[in-house]
Amino acid sequence: MNIAVFADLHGRLLLAFKLCARWQRETGENIDLILQAGDLGAYPAMEGLDRATRKYAERDPTELGFMQHFCTYDPHVSAILAQTNCPMIFVRGNHEDHIWLDALEQQHAGTIFPIDAYQRVYNLKTGLPWTFQHANEQITILGIGRIGAPPGEEDPQQGRYIQPYEKERFAQREKTAIDVLLTHHSRTDFVILERGIKIKASTGMQEINTALDEDQPAYHFFGHYGGPAQVRTDTNGVTRSVKLADLHWAYRSPQLEEGSMGLLRWHNRKQHSFEVLDAPWLKEYTARTWSSL
Repeated sequence: MNIAVFADLHGRLLLAFKLCARWQRETGENIDLILQAGDLGAYPAMEGLDRATRKYAERDPTELGFMQHFCTYDPHVSAILAQTNCPMIFVRGNHEDHIWLDALEQQHAGTIFPIDAYQRVYNLKTGLPWTFQHANEQITILGIGRIGAPPGEEDPQQGRYIQPYEKERFAQREKTAIDVLLTHHSRTDFVILERGIKIKASTGMQEINTALDEDQPAYHFFGHYGGPAQVRTDTNGVTRSVKLADLHWAYRSPQLEEGSMGLLRWHNRKQHSFEVLDAPWLKEYTARTWSSL
């Protein structure tokens, strides 16, 4: 199976689906699943925006893409989505309307639940393994959403932080083989590099440490920090750690930031590969042209 992977979309869901459709046309293959590592930008209304999203949306309206394109049915959007038939599975980041997502989660008993008008975008609940089957291939994904509260945080139960019920659900999770860990935050000891130089150590989340050390998935996909894509072997010595770049236009450039789309080819735990895409056609999707392509 072919799985497209994105990190922070910040509202640019339609662009992500367009890129998947373009990859299909270029390769003659299909995308079977999309994984998204938080900061989807799941805001159904202006009043739910956080301060940072509101600020960025004033400069770039695509930050409001979920609200504009996915909350109510639009035949034009539906036609674009029809170019692919894969679902998008995401975990929460810190920039989402958590009050709204909390209410939706309480209404659905399953491991994933839809959040859009087209039934194409699904939130994966924290701590519940989910298995995707395609033909005779399957992959099991464990999601851990939101971020960890930093030391000294006076209000650690804000919506952007992992909640007590999620921590408990994670601790009591089903013990099954995990192929992919999908999170927004990182390990507590993840070191952010730029041009090979350490620029910052993350605060991370303890539950992610536990999942990586105990479950030892083949891949860990996450985002949150911005900057270039970083692919390395996790400190557990097994997991391929992949932090993708945000899906946005590079600073002072009309082109997409490099390293914002990945492709996982998965057959089974022994046969798989991952690449950060750098196809020339990605450069066509500029801030001015992407909506018409």
